Amino acid sequence: MSKTITERLAAMGIVLDGYREPISRYKPVIRTGNLLYFSGQLSAMEYDGAICGITGQLGSQIGVEQGYDAARSCATGLLNRAYTALGDLNRIRQLVRLTGYINSGPGFTEQHLVLNGCSDVLIAALGEAGTHTRLAIGIGGLSFNASVEVDCIMEVA
Repeated sequence: MSKTITERLAAMGIVLDGYREPISRYKPVIRTGNLLYFSGQLSAMEYDGAICGITGQLGSQIGVEQGYDAARSCATGLLNRAYTALGDLNRIRQLVRLTGYINSGPGFTEQHLVLNGCSDVLIAALGEAGTHTRLAIGIGGLSFNASVEVDCIMEVA
């Protein structure tokens, strides 16, 4: 018998606990037709005046392993948003595109290894529907000094 998405996430130690709406002037996800477009999901956010999550620049402040964990946390955030928007993760038909922005110090060139943290969670959770095209970009900084930010496009029922 095939495991459900929730069971596969639990096996990875991931429990979806809902998504806190942003205070900023954007929508975390918008549906148009059969596509969900996600705003950037950061590995760290400010809640009640404190920065929570994984912060630091890859290569100069933190290593690939911590960056991988930051990208994993971003995947959890995307899945929380999808669940909030859809009510059922089984409505996800295909993860189409994943873009990762990696807070990178000078000379850091392993953005692809960091973004694997997000890809690995999404593929393990969604199976074939989690396979995707992607782009990993190194940038000089992110809001809240987050280590990783991702966005994506999903096809849904």
